[in-house]
Amino acid sequence: MIKLNKIKRNCIAAVILTMCLMTAGCARNSTSTTTASGGETTITSDITKEDTDVTHADDAENYRVSITGDFTVTSDTSDGVTQSGSVYTITKAGEYTVTGLLSEGQLIVDAGDEDEVTIVLNGTSITCSSGSPIYVKNASEVKIKSEENSFNEVIDNRAEATEDSSDVAGNAAIYATCDLKLVGKGALVVTANYNNGIQSKDDLSFKNVIVKVTAVNNAVKGNDAVDIESGNIIAISAKGDGIKTSNSSISNKGNQKGIVTITGGNIDIYAACDGIDASYGADISGDGNLNIYTDTYSEYSEEVTSSGSSSGTSSGQDSSANKSASANTVSYVAASDTIANAPGGFGGGNMGGMDGQNGGNKAGGDRLGMPGDFNESGNSSGQSYSTKGIKAESEINISGFTINISSTDDGIHANSDSGVLETGEDGKGTIVINGGSITISSGDDGMHADKQLDVNDGYINVVTSYEGLEAMTINLNGGKIYVYATDDGINACTGDGKTSPIVNITGGYIDVTTASGDTDGIDSNGNYVQIGGFVLVKGGSSSGNVSGSIDVDGTVTITGGTCIALGGVCETPVNSANAYVLSSVSFSSGSYSLKDASGNEVISFTVDGSFSNGWICSDTLTTGTSYTLYRGSDSIADWTQESGTMGASGTGGFGGGRR
Repeated sequence: MIKLNKIKRNCIAAVILTMCLMTAGCARNSTSTTTASGGETTITSDITKEDTDVTHADDAENYRVSITGDFTVTSDTSDGVTQSGSVYTITKAGEYTVTGLLSEGQLIVDAGDEDEVTIVLNGTSITCSSGSPIYVKNASEVKIKSEENSFNEVIDNRAEATEDSSDVAGNAAIYATCDLKLVGKGALVVTANYNNGIQSKDDLSFKNVIVKVTAVNNAVKGNDAVDIESGNIIAISAKGDGIKTSNSSISNKGNQKGIVTITGGNIDIYAACDGIDASYGADISGDGNLNIYTDTYSEYSEEVTSSGSSSGTSSGQDSSANKSASANTVSYVAASDTIANAPGGFGGGNMGGMDGQNGGNKAGGDRLGMPGDFNESGNSSGQSYSTKGIKAESEINISGFTINISSTDDGIHANSDSGVLETGEDGKGTIVINGGSITISSGDDGMHADKQLDVNDGYINVVTSYEGLEAMTINLNGGKIYVYATDDGINACTGDGKTSPIVNITGGYIDVTTASGDTDGIDSNGNYVQIGGFVLVKGGSSSGNVSGSIDVDGTVTITGGTCIALGGVCETPVNSANAYVLSSVSFSSGSYSLKDASGNEVISFTVDGSFSNGWICSDTLTTGTSYTLYRGSDSIADWTQESGTMGASGTGGFGGGRR
């Protein structure tokens, strides 16, 4: 992230060892606590990164069989179906079973406003080149059930939509103007060469079904809501978003629209633009697996059209470049038609200065264009459209699932744009993590909340990023967090001018590493406050006075917990009786142990890499007690703890070394 109003202190390149003791409650969640023979308690950082195996969705193509036989629609409902050539129209409520091959035709639902219709797909293939193969013009609710042990296919063979295309014949391969539910335990493959894959103008939900959707634009879209309860879903978007909502108004019953809700299932998303693009929010809970690959991380990405740009030869990279993850083997063949890419092509990161959904799409993003949301700051590398993993215009809440995200833009991003919601209100700009396992590889921020990021529990591993965690207010209260960033690991940034930036840590285990150079492990444009938890910070240390482990524009206040900071010393805790600054001490890879004069281990931790100097702050340090710091069996520093921050002549100072 580009640093805003950031005042760099005159930092001395030093490896900072910062140890902050966790409170008892935090220790239960994040660190190991053992009792030495003398009754002393040892706080250790033996938390290890979890090896999360990626579980992919079952591919509906695995169940492919040849569909033959005449196309039939059967039902117990009398006179519920009419036929005109190869167009079959359901006009009454009831259940209708569809079998056989319809090579050029449509299945239309045009029933009463209160009618509920169930379509049972039991070994059928429907292809149409003049409209949506399955088109729900009118009904109260439609269920499409894939019969167990059946394979079914829907192909929209129309030429790719343009800005001038009409939606009279339907805007997706499966298109509904009412609530649409996909259920059943059979397999369904949907190919959309025209525009969207599966779309409802109201609510769209999935339960149990094994479905694979390949679309030139958005793979799955519910204008008002998308709800995934269970099943196996592969959503492939060649030029748009994977899963999308577009309406953020309030329903007549007072319910918020525009939410993507995921409570179960195995879901793989491959998108040229955003993996999930929610017009209001995203709620993810329960057990399941969600894998998201955007832009160059998706092997299916094609050139994305900017409707306002001139045509010409794309300057983008081959979409197969720079992948760090691969999809299941599938039989998808991309459409051969491509359109000139926006300048910059497929690049990592995000282009600044353009936010919202005003990049050339029609309302709701139903035409290929520039899916909105462009930060005013970030890792700009020529990208001209949003390629985030999970994006919401207001809020994101995660309390479950195993989530793997590989995105060239932010991994998880919540907006707070002024008046962006259809109610006229601003987005909340909040991310709340209450559980789950999240692994992110990002070309920009791992997680970015315009306003506030709260981590209360769960496992987060930002494998690579420009900035790891970013928001104006960052509250880390629990869980296990690992961050690697090429700029700032954790950044409390200036935003609306009304909120003072702060990093507030009350619990959990936090391990932050940044690359060498002008980087900070933790950077706050306001204050850093810690009352619990275990923090291990390894900031860049190769650029003299411009990098540090913890860098603030305000103060560092630590009253509880353990903080270990390695890298340039920019700040030390203010008014702390439990801090000690270590200068002229080199730290290399290995295991470290802090022991008191009786040989009782007080704190232990492990370091990967090489750093110089540091400071320790921990409520395990007691005034008048002598301590020795060991790397393996070698003593590298010793001192007797006194009142105040020892080895320093005030906040921002440093000194000490071995006494």
